Amino acid sequence: PLLMVKPKILVVGSINYDTIYQDVLEEGVNDNGIVYKHYTTANGGKGANQARALALMGAYSYMAGCVGNDDYGHSQIAGLKEAGVNTDYIRVDDCLQTGQSVMLMRKNGTYIGANVLGANSAVLPALVENALQNEQFDMVVMQLEMPLDTVYHTYEIAAKKNIPVILDPGPPKSISLDRLKGIYIISPNEDETEGLTGIHIHNESDALAAAKRLLQKSNAEYVILKLGSRGAYYYDGQLGKLYLPYPVNAVDSTAAGDSFTAELAISLASGRPMDEAIQRANAAGAICVSRYGGQLSVPSSDEVNRFLSKNR
Repeated sequence: PLLMVKPKILVVGSINYDTIYQDVLEEGVNDNGIVYKHYTTANGGKGANQARALALMGAYSYMAGCVGNDDYGHSQIAGLKEAGVNTDYIRVDDCLQTGQSVMLMRKNGTYIGANVLGANSAVLPALVENALQNEQFDMVVMQLEMPLDTVYHTYEIAAKKNIPVILDPGPPKSISLDRLKGIYIISPNEDETEGLTGIHIHNESDALAAAKRLLQKSNAEYVILKLGSRGAYYYDGQLGKLYLPYPVNAVDSTAAGDSFTAELAISLASGRPMDEAIQRANAAGAICVSRYGGQLSVPSSDEVNRFLSKNR
């Protein structure tokens, strides 16, 4: 099914250079002293991953963020442009380094991550205001790899303009949701859900309890929990529903949540019903986890459509 309209979506958030350690040879002790077979490097950051995913999946994708005036920063901007992302609202900072992430993959496909915020700490409200004043957006997507004040501010400016906002609250943090009251969608993964609610999700009733608590704290229209190999859990204040995942061989979860969020945003912004949007988002995440790498494993809309027609 083709999109009726091509939505214009602004991503506000992080741009990082990633180094990913892959294929554990020796497990070490307590995640210490792990020996790996090889490493890969990639353009990343939750914000940049989502912006790239949105462009590949058929949106007019815009990115508001900040990089350092260094090789990493310039390669990030070039990579986003090449994917079709509008980079007019990415600021180059002469004093800060481009953000960096290191990801240590575990045997089970999850990873331990460490970040240097770098230029992401300079993603300030004025930058977002500028983007929202100059363009008409159908939706805004944001994460937490930037100053919290910018997260709140972005929502407040967008709300005034009646632009729906999706918050992907990663990396896991315990933050107040008071200034996000009435947000369109909050969509955390398991660790992020635990950070925001204190509830560790073992089963569907935990998912419902956590979703209820999130809704109560944020007054969001919808809560959609990304539960990895268990699928996605939807809650709208009345109905809770678990969407089972598509069976794939998961090798690398990097950017899977970002692919999920991007497909969710695009589907909803272009008028698809919620039910279909979540199934498409699940499919995008499933394709992504079945491939190695961050941004490079993000699927296109054609791949999502093909995958869905095979996995009805």
